[in-house]
Amino acid sequence: MSFEHLGEPTQGPRLLFTEPWDPIVVRRGDALGLLALTSVFAEMVAPGLTNRVRDGRWVTILSWCLVRSQQISQASGGRSVVTRAEQSARYAWLRPLELMWAARTIGLAEDDWRDRPLLGRRRIQPWYEDYSNRRYSADRFGMSVDQFRAYRQTGTYGGYRVAFRKWTGMTVGGDGWTPGPAANKLAKWLDARLGSAAPDWPLNASHLSDDGISIRSAKLGRGDECKWWLQHWSNFDRSGKRAEETLPRPRDEFEILPEVDLLRPIVFEDHGGKRRRRVALEIAKCGAKNHLGVCRHLGLLFEDEEPAMALLPRFSRLADAGIAAMELIAKSLGGKSQIPLAEAASSPSAGRVCQELVAAAREWPTAADLTLRHVDTAHRFANAIRSADPVECFTDLLQHHEMYGGGLRWFVLRNGRIEPRMPPLANASGYRFRLWSLCRLATQCGVIREMPAGLREEDDDLTEDV
Repeated sequence: MSFEHLGEPTQGPRLLFTEPWDPIVVRRGDALGLLALTSVFAEMVAPGLTNRVRDGRWVTILSWCLVRSQQISQASGGRSVVTRAEQSARYAWLRPLELMWAARTIGLAEDDWRDRPLLGRRRIQPWYEDYSNRRYSADRFGMSVDQFRAYRQTGTYGGYRVAFRKWTGMTVGGDGWTPGPAANKLAKWLDARLGSAAPDWPLNASHLSDDGISIRSAKLGRGDECKWWLQHWSNFDRSGKRAEETLPRPRDEFEILPEVDLLRPIVFEDHGGKRRRRVALEIAKCGAKNHLGVCRHLGLLFEDEEPAMALLPRFSRLADAGIAAMELIAKSLGGKSQIPLAEAASSPSAGRVCQELVAAAREWPTAADLTLRHVDTAHRFANAIRSADPVECFTDLLQHHEMYGGGLRWFVLRNGRIEPRMPPLANASGYRFRLWSLCRLATQCGVIREMPAGLREEDDDLTEDV
């Protein structure tokens, strides 16, 4: 039995650094060491997307931010974005705009801003309260130096950078920095709706033109880009012409966006977009009631053209069962400093959870001849789970988590006792294949009429904080 991943690039590799690079397991939780294989499956069903690209309006906002910050970056002397230092200098002009848009949303969407995707909001909200009342406002939008530095990876553009690199026309040559024709059109659309809330220089003004940015002003702003933007876009929280059409959309809203005629060709009509469109339409038609049901439908539908897709539902079941067991241990631990392993194993649902994990592990084809990239990670996890007895099952799970999990450890097993390594209320990171993000974009672009029932209750457990 042989499965081959058909999505391998046909050209030589291109390295485009759009942020300081860290291994993916450092940037994101990977409790069971399955994230790399998850990404392989996700690229099959939703190429050029990530779980963090959740709102088409943020694509529009970030396009505007990219165009506006490009003006100032060039006026300050920035030209190339080849080296990491050059990219860091370029992002320094972009980051304040991301954060100001979050503050703008907090100011204008008073009733429901908490329901909108605003990364870093816990720091920005008190900062904006101070700012709007003309009291003292902290530097870096209330973030510490480390938080502000980390925002480059954890912030909004960090989450959407794949779209700006891979979607046709978003950036020149897919460099992630230089606005392409698609990004410029979205920026122009948004700038018109800002009205009196827009900066007081034209969107496409050159720093060399009479109505452009003062070169001296931009150069003096280097190193203090936050202060520069707050001084030169001081009306950022003004309502403007049609304020609601400029703001990120609430998570539970699945309406068509007014900029749909610009967004739909970008997201769903290039080569990768056609695949995304087809998958979204199939999910909408399948009638599945949950995420696993959606994966089963896609596995059956696409296995003839991409044989590895037959494994998608089995992998989804295995990963979900592992995370369910991890969450049960976390619930048993609560806020305690440690608990006996036997206490977690005696939980009323431990037997059921462990039986499902063993069943999922046995269903996984560990003995098959698979040529799928990173499939060894699933083999390793499935082989590690040997018994449905809760004590033995949790022991195997905890040992695997400590040895092969990526990112921070949730907890560890020491001398028969479970000890926490993360705060008790930290968000769990499950394994998902970009399907919620895909279908949310599909509803916003009018590709499907409503969010499919099998995904409506899904959320990707993405933190809204830095």
